[in-house]
Amino acid sequence: MNSKQNDRRPEKDPNQVDVERDLQRAIGFHQTGKLQQAELICQQILQIHPQHFTALHLLGVIAYQVENFEIAVDLIQQAVKVDPNQSSCFFSLGLTLKKQGRLGEAINAYYKVLEIAPKNADAYNNLGNILGLSGQLEEAVDTYRKALEINPDDIRTYNNLSVVFQKQGKLAEAIDTYYKILEIDPTDVGVCRSLGMLLTEQGKLEEAIEAYYKVLEIDSTDAGIYNNLGILLKEQGKFKEAIDAYCKALEIFPGYADAYNNLGNVLQLQGNFEDAAVVYKKALKINPNDARTHNNLGVTNQKQRKFKEAIDAYCKALEIFPGYADAYNNLGNVLQLQGNFEDAAVVYKKALEINSQFSEAHKNLGMLLLLTGELEHGWEKYEWRWKCHDFPSENRNFPQPLWDGTGLSDKSVLVWTEQGVGDEIMFANMLDTLSWMADEIITECEERLVPLFQRSFPKIQFVSREQKPNPILLDKDIDYQVPIGSLAQWLRKNESQFPKKGSYLSASSEKVSQLRDKYKRLTDDRFLVGISWKSINHGIEKEKSTILENWTPILSQPDCFFVNLQYGDIKQEIGEYYSSTGILIYTDQEINPLTNLDDFAAQISALDLVISISNTTVHISGALGKKVWTLLPYVPDWRWMLKREDTPWYPTMKLFRQSQMNDWRDVFQRVSLALKLHIEKCDS
Repeated sequence: MNSKQNDRRPEKDPNQVDVERDLQRAIGFHQTGKLQQAELICQQILQIHPQHFTALHLLGVIAYQVENFEIAVDLIQQAVKVDPNQSSCFFSLGLTLKKQGRLGEAINAYYKVLEIAPKNADAYNNLGNILGLSGQLEEAVDTYRKALEINPDDIRTYNNLSVVFQKQGKLAEAIDTYYKILEIDPTDVGVCRSLGMLLTEQGKLEEAIEAYYKVLEIDSTDAGIYNNLGILLKEQGKFKEAIDAYCKALEIFPGYADAYNNLGNVLQLQGNFEDAAVVYKKALKINPNDARTHNNLGVTNQKQRKFKEAIDAYCKALEIFPGYADAYNNLGNVLQLQGNFEDAAVVYKKALEINSQFSEAHKNLGMLLLLTGELEHGWEKYEWRWKCHDFPSENRNFPQPLWDGTGLSDKSVLVWTEQGVGDEIMFANMLDTLSWMADEIITECEERLVPLFQRSFPKIQFVSREQKPNPILLDKDIDYQVPIGSLAQWLRKNESQFPKKGSYLSASSEKVSQLRDKYKRLTDDRFLVGISWKSINHGIEKEKSTILENWTPILSQPDCFFVNLQYGDIKQEIGEYYSSTGILIYTDQEINPLTNLDDFAAQISALDLVISISNTTVHISGALGKKVWTLLPYVPDWRWMLKREDTPWYPTMKLFRQSQMNDWRDVFQRVSLALKLHIEKCDS
């Protein structure tokens, strides 16, 4: 009997069964964050199977996660040796090598991933990151774009691409990339925030504001966005809206020192210096070591003429941050306002040691040098004015080359005027000199000055200044162009170069005769004195200006007939002064310097004497060669220099200076006495 033979099925190796089971347990522990348990199981597996690919790889990943990068690289490389065709292993290796700063090796690892798995978008993204870190920006851009070809909705890759564009300075491309993200996810707050910042950097304020409002639609509790919004609204001159935004930021986060600081800046711009100081101090209670806020508090104190407090604030800012060039510059300004000129020069120079390109410090030092009579060096520094953000004139950027002081024989020059009317008139002092040097001169100036200048300088062609320059000024056949203030560095290096004659402007003789006859008929042939008592030059008007009550010692003199030369709406002011004193100041209703400077020049020429604070009136008077007495504050504008009664700009001008800061009484007493003596001399 033949016995039946039964074949047994091969059974699984019990050791193998245990390994697979344990490996699944390790993976489970790893996925739930129980790294120690997972690590222990992997180590046990490797004791039985030292070449187990998955255990080696997983153990390497765990080492990466706990930042044991050297061990991680070793384990992952062992796994690669076991199976070199697993893209996941090279992916992990790339991550780890990047953490070690081994960027070249990491790049190679990701290239290996893509060799095995060409459609791995994550590998392209990570490779782009490393290429960007290693400075290979164009390669990074190409790599990100390949990632997006595979996964066109990957927000992470778009973000990374935008960052690289920013590094390249391609802000428009970076912005476009952020907009693509918002097409995918319109609620991405981080992208809206970043977009707002980039748009701000590009000067696209409206779009930036829109981006920030989008953030607030999604998250109305973001104090930082309200602060950023306030900054942009301030830049647009929307001060009320800016204040509201800062207040909202502070409502959400009462300890937001930056928002207090920024709120103070807006209040300061509004002229609300007391409230600005209050909020700056609140910011400093939160962050007492913020040099910026100490500096801003100094500016506010300075605006309030609290010079000691301003100096203390600037010094505190410099104690915190010794390299704070702005604080040195501001400190120099206060010291100059106090009449401490030597120390002011020292701190301006300190600011320039920190930042040799600090245009405001160069300009301020230049104006100080001009004030102290160091003309040549002062004019050199004065040229920095065009780089100052607060300079009141626009650089016209004409197409002709800038005149550099070279010979002008057979050459033509375009001169364009700058700053206020008074500056235009003062610098016109140099046009005669220039006309002897150049074959042809054409000058762009304020429209109201054209008739007066054209009569006074018949060899020069004058053109009214317009926002869009007259086409004749753009003629490239003109050899040179120069702003009128820049002529001084070549033509007024020292006082010997100033003309000695008393006038360079000429009023209409016919109009002068008519007005003088008119005034003499009104006055019983009294001495005709024109007066002007205040400035409308925003920022410095308070220091220069006076009130009519101060003028009573002058206006009380019976032998004089006083003519109002003050521009602006001062009818009520004159009326109230007459009501309280009984002293008449005559206003010629036919003359309005705000609309017709040629008639104003004729009016001044018709008078015997002009007495005025430093404003346009004294410049016209001096340029006409009229006897003019100018009343100056303790620290005057740079053009009047120091400790002298005369000025090289106007030979017929006499200067009366404050002997004490903010005290006009002594000035008016001296002027009153001088007027009495002058009339007596004229009568004798």
